[in-house]
Amino acid sequence: MGQLKDLSGKKFGRLEVLKFVKYKPTTSGNRAIWKCKCECGAIKNVLGGDLTSGRTKSCGCLREENLRQYSNKKHKRSNLKNAYDLSGDYGIGYTKQGKEFYFDLDDYDKVKDYYWRFSKDGYLYAVRDKNKIILHRYILNITDSSIEVDHIYHKKYDNRKSELRVVNRSQNSMNKGLRNDNQSGVTGVCWNKNNNKWKAYICVNDKRINLGHFDNFEEAVQVRRNAESKYFGEYKYKE
Repeated sequence: MGQLKDLSGKKFGRLEVLKFVKYKPTTSGNRAIWKCKCECGAIKNVLGGDLTSGRTKSCGCLREENLRQYSNKKHKRSNLKNAYDLSGDYGIGYTKQGKEFYFDLDDYDKVKDYYWRFSKDGYLYAVRDKNKIILHRYILNITDSSIEVDHIYHKKYDNRKSELRVVNRSQNSMNKGLRNDNQSGVTGVCWNKNNNKWKAYICVNDKRINLGHFDNFEEAVQVRRNAESKYFGEYKYKE
């Protein structure tokens, strides 16, 4: 575990950090949780990474204010527009439901003329001439259906160019998250009840490679992580 960077006394958005609370264990390591006080007076525990990345800027009151502000605007459906905040280092858009999405400020002129909403699978889209425009593809000007765009850190609401990359189908599959039926919490690691050991494996070009069986869960996870670095390189799963 690296040395903890003290955030006490620092301010992120409306939140002032009061003190360190504890570490939250995850499969990728321990994450620091900080006790914060919002400008509205509320106390909230926040992950350090969410503070420093700008993901969390208040106790939730900022989002509620933006939602109320947007709800007060009575638009006809044909004239729906997103609300925008362009005061920071990147643009923040708001759907009618108050959900946020991010984009680079230099892309504002591209996105402002459409009404963006979230699809059932979590991606932002708009409709133009009865055709669906997918925001992350639109940002990178990708029209070829054989070319895919990967959200590097899996945040579908974040469509800044630094968070996106052009990939092929195989590369995109390397950065997929957990399947719904995963029971270990780590992709490529499962419990083998036949020999009471943890099994590690990896799929490369639609072929499964068995990495071994292990008594220790952490060892199986490490072997899987090493295989990701070997076979997937820069396209391996990003936390």
